[in-house]
Amino acid sequence: MWIEGNYRRNLLDMHIDDWNEEFLSKVNPEEYAEALKNAGVQAAMVKAMPHTGLCNYPTKINRMHKGLKGYDFFGEVLKECHKRDIKVIAYFSQVFDNYAYDHHPDWRTVTVDGFNHKDFRNLGWFRNGRYGIVCPNNEDYRQYVKAHIEELNEMYDFEGMFLDMTFWPDVCYCPSCKKRYLEETGKEMPRIINWHDKEFRDFQLRREKWMAEFAAFTTKCIKDVHPECTVEHQMSMVASSWIHACTEWASDEVTYTGGDYYGGFLQQSFINKYYKNITPNLPFVYHTSRCDPELAFHTTTKSRDELLLHVITALVHNGAFLLVDAINPDGTIVPKVYNELMKSIYDETRPMEKYINGDLTSDVNIWFSSHSKFDPNDSGMRMQDKSFEPDYYMNAPLKMASILREDNIPFDVIGSKNLKDIKAKVLCLCHVSEILDDEMDDIEAFVKEGGILYVSGTIGHERLSSMLGMEFNGVCNMERTVESFTYLDPTYEGKDIFEGFDELAPLSVPMNQYRVRFKEGEENKAKVFATLTLPYTIPGSPKFSAIHSNPPGIHTGECAVFERNVGKGKIFYSSAPIETSKPYMSRQVVKRIMNHLLPERSYYSDAPKMVETLSWVKNGERYFALINEQEEMPILPVHDIFIKMPGEFKRATDLSTGAELDVTYADGMTSFRVEKLDVFKIIKLEK
Repeated sequence: MWIEGNYRRNLLDMHIDDWNEEFLSKVNPEEYAEALKNAGVQAAMVKAMPHTGLCNYPTKINRMHKGLKGYDFFGEVLKECHKRDIKVIAYFSQVFDNYAYDHHPDWRTVTVDGFNHKDFRNLGWFRNGRYGIVCPNNEDYRQYVKAHIEELNEMYDFEGMFLDMTFWPDVCYCPSCKKRYLEETGKEMPRIINWHDKEFRDFQLRREKWMAEFAAFTTKCIKDVHPECTVEHQMSMVASSWIHACTEWASDEVTYTGGDYYGGFLQQSFINKYYKNITPNLPFVYHTSRCDPELAFHTTTKSRDELLLHVITALVHNGAFLLVDAINPDGTIVPKVYNELMKSIYDETRPMEKYINGDLTSDVNIWFSSHSKFDPNDSGMRMQDKSFEPDYYMNAPLKMASILREDNIPFDVIGSKNLKDIKAKVLCLCHVSEILDDEMDDIEAFVKEGGILYVSGTIGHERLSSMLGMEFNGVCNMERTVESFTYLDPTYEGKDIFEGFDELAPLSVPMNQYRVRFKEGEENKAKVFATLTLPYTIPGSPKFSAIHSNPPGIHTGECAVFERNVGKGKIFYSSAPIETSKPYMSRQVVKRIMNHLLPERSYYSDAPKMVETLSWVKNGERYFALINEQEEMPILPVHDIFIKMPGEFKRATDLSTGAELDVTYADGMTSFRVEKLDVFKIIKLEK
């Protein structure tokens, strides 16, 4: 398959309108293809139909961009790229289609208030009047998409297709959605959010299935005409809210996973691990913009260090990097971006490509549950009042990743499909509100066969509650404190984990806690590390003990943090996702929990918190990567990092320079030192 070994990719972003005759009047496919060749790009994603719905090829379905004056831009770029042995991925925008929106009003998505998407102004999440959104549940729209896909695949011989925007930007109440829901359930679509209600959760699950089914439909449209064509759907919204209905199910309809992100390097490391594990084939692809920090800053280019860090972070996870460059409205590019900047970066990373491998060594797995991206506490809210911003469901696993990186604990991020084959010793469920039955089957088997489970916050399945010996009131119905600022009071058993905290100064928990209610006779099977303490008064009320804060005053004695043996394994439970707490001392508690659960590691590093250490084995050889993931530029060098691992190795080589590093062996452990780390290093160990 062409994707094997194809790590350097590019997209010329060109969602350009055509009301000005200057727009796209100066496109130069030969100049662009030559610039890609000079940079060392291996694959070009080329816009066939962007969000405008104005095609960059001579279509018979809708119409071409006027500025091209009939010139087959897509076809010419395809030809020029193939001349230079550059693979081509055809870009097609689905759901976001201004032409279809303007010409077919009955295809439009409809909000709960009855608005179409272009009715909005100056709001986030595509609600600014520029984006025409049409609904994938509309059968006529589906046939329009099918016709476009068939036309492209019959006219051109490209290697792959990228189907963008496989999600709803808002919950859709168009006639097609309402009709489909009524036919499937006999009911009207709900207008009040209620995660406590199984019927509402079923409504959301149906939306997710609908979107996955649409992805399957468009993939089939491609494969029916062009069986060898690879398919990538936009999956970036898998890391966003339930609203968008983008889940891991979409990964079943692609050749490889991919999507664009703009949230920094911790986010990239997290999502790269997740993509690596759920993709049907490697490499997955990570997209991000040349523009700093994102495409809205059209003329501001990221620094070399920042782009290098994006490229190498994707690569060490066995991912391709796709640069999203922004074309100027007249169709011109900035050649030095390719001839100088990206060329210098790829010249540095290209020699590393032969060493990377997707099978990372990990002691802890974070499960990212794509079907549980909601906060049950939003129940009772009107649909129009919902929040689009990520909450605990995204923050908790991401913050746990930050803590594991900070403490140099080898970790990975897995999806639901990976639960059947967990290789790590510890599995983290960070505020997972709902667990599907088949997911719970795998989690239960993992624990009973000797695995260790960390659970924080809400309990997402009745069987998990039973394994913990707790009462269960239903999914998303777990009792929690009224108080939104609470405390954890360490017990004698928990004094080491909660070092620095005690009865007089318990651990601050700036959130509600879930109440642990054991079944009769089960409490004595739990080893309790902390109990629940409440403030004197309700936070936010006029009555207070201290005007600026909510000091602890009610020591309930209720179990809040405990562990319990289950089968050959055990479960550690925390009544709140304390991994989301900001204070340094709070993060230290989570680190000590992880070290309690994981007394031995696969390897050890003393790298500072912004440096990620990764390791893998390829062809029997052990490799390490050190990535300096500083979020602010310029990246400052780090000195004197020591790494050690079990076993005897006699040589450690810096693959960038060929220099041999100092190696020592004692007490069954091999240690080596990295004297200076700029952006990255890849080290090979030899026995």
